[in-house]
Amino acid sequence: MMAHQENEVHVRYRRSDEKNPPAGNEGQPTDPAAPAPRKKRRGIAVLPTLFTLGNCLCGFASMHYATRGAANSGAFSDVTTLPDLPVISYYAIAGYLIFAAMLFDMFDGFVARLTKSASTFGAELDSLADMVSFGVAPAFLALKLIDSMLAGRYREPGTHGYWEFLGPNADNQLGSLFWIIGAVYVACTALRLARFNVMTKLDVDSHLAFRGLPSPGAAGVVASSIIFFEALFARRTVLWTPIAPEIAAALKTAFPYLMPVVLLIAALLMVSRFAYSHLINRFLRGRKRFSAVVWIFLVIMLLVWQPQITALVIIYIYAISAPLTWIWKLLTAWRKPTPKTSAT
Repeated sequence: MMAHQENEVHVRYRRSDEKNPPAGNEGQPTDPAAPAPRKKRRGIAVLPTLFTLGNCLCGFASMHYATRGAANSGAFSDVTTLPDLPVISYYAIAGYLIFAAMLFDMFDGFVARLTKSASTFGAELDSLADMVSFGVAPAFLALKLIDSMLAGRYREPGTHGYWEFLGPNADNQLGSLFWIIGAVYVACTALRLARFNVMTKLDVDSHLAFRGLPSPGAAGVVASSIIFFEALFARRTVLWTPIAPEIAAALKTAFPYLMPVVLLIAALLMVSRFAYSHLINRFLRGRKRFSAVVWIFLVIMLLVWQPQITALVIIYIYAISAPLTWIWKLLTAWRKPTPKTSAT
């Protein structure tokens, strides 16, 4: 009888010890006021982070050269005279830096997956860098070029002191509208990146398609348009055939009015629901057919021969491919006859 009670007490104490295990090496109870043990700090992947920061700094440098281009573009104020630009202008340098940011953005994710260091920190840092390079920098570059070309045309004679063509409180209604379009582009880029972060995971399979035009693609539309326009007026011909002076003058007159339209369309495509393919992961990842490799090589050779025209054509085709595919599906679905149900 006594042995049975001792065993029962021993089992009761053992169950109580399992519910409240002793703390520390000495078996003393834990102090509720004691600070929680520190978690082990995780390091940051160096190589992918450097690529992402390179993306951000390319966008910052693009805005620097856009400012220098605005300070050295007095010839743009007169429509009748064509400027004697160097082989590459400051605006073109700013556009090329946006493409350099696209290369950094392309390789940071690849390096992160190659080194198995993809993380939430890297994804958030990538979005911040994309906001600078593909949101603020393209809009800033486009507005600086528009301002340098139109400010002299719309400045009223006899106007003295401070006068502003572009801005939220501009002295010209058209300039105020153009600035609002640039602000819409920046806002749509932020919305596009936020939606991407919410809907996309870290694995590669979730990067095969996008909803809405990717922000690097929208920035490429703006940058390639400006680079091509600047190539028309280079001191040394960089295109495969010279442009007639009459056509060049017409393009110069229309370009500052077309550029806000391009900005607005690119902004709306970013927040649209059109499905876009990830070109790198879809066409360069894994094993492809021999003919596909030949076509990719030919495109690269065209980029080497005529980078301004080739980049412009490829990016514009990519930007309009999703809306055209959507329209084509609607037309084919509308033309397809509906099956007739037989009467019973």
